[in-house]
Amino acid sequence: MSSERSIGSKHQKNGARGLEDFNRRARTSWTQRFSVDFVGVFLVFFLTGLERLPAVNEPHYWTKSAHFWDSGYGRGDLFLESANAHALFYATFGLLTRLCSMPTAVWIGRIVVWGMLAWGWTSMMRGVFRTSADRVSGAWVGTLSAGVWCFAMRWGHLAGEWVVGGVEAKVAAYAFVFLGFGFFFSQRWTLGWLCLGLAGAMHVVVGLWVFLGSIFASYWIDRFGFRGLSGQSSGMGNSPVMTGHGDGESNGWWLRNGWGIPLALIGLGSGMLPPLMADWGASSWVSTQASMIQVYKRLGHHLAPSAIASVRWQSFGVLLLAALGVIFLCVGNEKRVSGVGGTKKRIGYLAGRDWSAWTYGMRFILLQAFFGLAVALVGCLIDWGSVLGFWSRESSARVLKYYWFRWNDVVWPLELAVGLVWLAWVSPRGQGLSDRVWARQIVLMVVVFLGIWGLWDRIRTRGSDWVGEGERARLLSKSDGLDEQLVHYEDWIRVCEYVRSKTEPGNLWLTPRNQQTFKWHTQRGEVAAWKDMPQDAASVVEWFERLSECYPVDSERSLEPWTTEKILELHKRYGFRYVLIDRRVGGQSPPLLPMLYPGVLEENSTFAVFEIPQR
Repeated sequence: MSSERSIGSKHQKNGARGLEDFNRRARTSWTQRFSVDFVGVFLVFFLTGLERLPAVNEPHYWTKSAHFWDSGYGRGDLFLESANAHALFYATFGLLTRLCSMPTAVWIGRIVVWGMLAWGWTSMMRGVFRTSADRVSGAWVGTLSAGVWCFAMRWGHLAGEWVVGGVEAKVAAYAFVFLGFGFFFSQRWTLGWLCLGLAGAMHVVVGLWVFLGSIFASYWIDRFGFRGLSGQSSGMGNSPVMTGHGDGESNGWWLRNGWGIPLALIGLGSGMLPPLMADWGASSWVSTQASMIQVYKRLGHHLAPSAIASVRWQSFGVLLLAALGVIFLCVGNEKRVSGVGGTKKRIGYLAGRDWSAWTYGMRFILLQAFFGLAVALVGCLIDWGSVLGFWSRESSARVLKYYWFRWNDVVWPLELAVGLVWLAWVSPRGQGLSDRVWARQIVLMVVVFLGIWGLWDRIRTRGSDWVGEGERARLLSKSDGLDEQLVHYEDWIRVCEYVRSKTEPGNLWLTPRNQQTFKWHTQRGEVAAWKDMPQDAASVVEWFERLSECYPVDSERSLEPWTTEKILELHKRYGFRYVLIDRRVGGQSPPLLPMLYPGVLEENSTFAVFEIPQR
């Protein structure tokens, strides 16, 4: 027994001495300042998100934002005049469209949301790695972890989720999530829940899953705790509130969170209210059809596991194994510390570890990761159950439309980043892996390498882009050479400029299937666009009917050309005045209608504008 006590005491002293040295250096290092780390994080996010206008979802969000403030923008467009599912985003960021041009508004929005993300991320990471003694975090922890997180999200996502990129509602929502976590890790619980409420108000799906995960993680830590959390620790986050006793009492948890949770619920309620009101009068059949369209026809790569590509499963499998390996190393790093602040009873591997060096933030994010994975597994069971015939696809679709894989795609890269940075930079010395300098240096090199490689690859890819992804996604064919793509893009810009400057606003257009920026360039409404799916059930069903009728395909899934008869038939139903023809469609000939563009002195080999004669 005396030998055990002496060994334990020795390791405690070594750990305390290492942490004391770390803290002493931290207090004298300019790299410890919040402002310095914030600038580093902002630079990582800026370089990761930097791309030409528009990003893939920016035409969708920003034309809707412009219409929110100016009903004349795209008048008659089904998507623009449908329910405002992200009203807070349109009301705040959309105001920029009234103050400046669309490109300027989007660039201002990008800088703002990247700054919000950087502020929230820096606050969160400094909270994750904050010591209990003098509130000092590790040097550059925000910057280093941001690089790893961006890299892991880009290459390891399962369902196509991303955070750092173009400006849209979910990006601002995640900024509030990170800021809320930072408040949690600083014991400012009410402010933390308020931020999660703002996240839910900005984007209700993001806010909902994070809110549920936060309830689970915070309650679990407080009520059940981990072994070794209630006594002395090796110095990281050992205050009673931050560690959680796991004593089975829930009164303390409710006293700390009782004021904040209602605020979060109010925010979530405000985010839920617009879509709920929009679908209030929809019949069960319409709601079911809308869910089927969303899950299995339009957004399967985000919502339905059976529609997710095999390469994405492989990539996420690698990410998950890597993150679990890092967790194993982090837990095993404490194996030499025995009998510190808790019972000696050991049940299984995790129960037998000492977690005293883990901050509240590290435990919180670990539990969030397992929560996200559990939610994703439930989503898989829901989808696969319908595939195996246990229930109908309609039943699965009604549930899967709530993005069961979104938080999983974000939180596992976050867990990997936290674990690697902790092993490399912050974990107390004198314990397990941490007492091997060479091992810590190798992990630090891995962290730096992943961050730099991710940024370099992103810059290299975006640097070679001559057009924004929002244009490239549907307008340009990958099978065409660069010269052909340049001609098609220049022709598109010319015809859109003609539409914007030479045709009457307020009239509806029948536009080509293979584009998604007509409204972005022209401020005119269109009958339907593949990218612009509305959010309310009735409009989703109508939108899909319009797509099916306006853009029929043959047996080889190629677009059929528009005949004059077909155009006039569609005109009677939808009331558009102008038709924009894409000459790249096989067999497309000029309809027998007045052609407005291109004129005799104008050149455009790809697109042409026709007008329906007015009676």
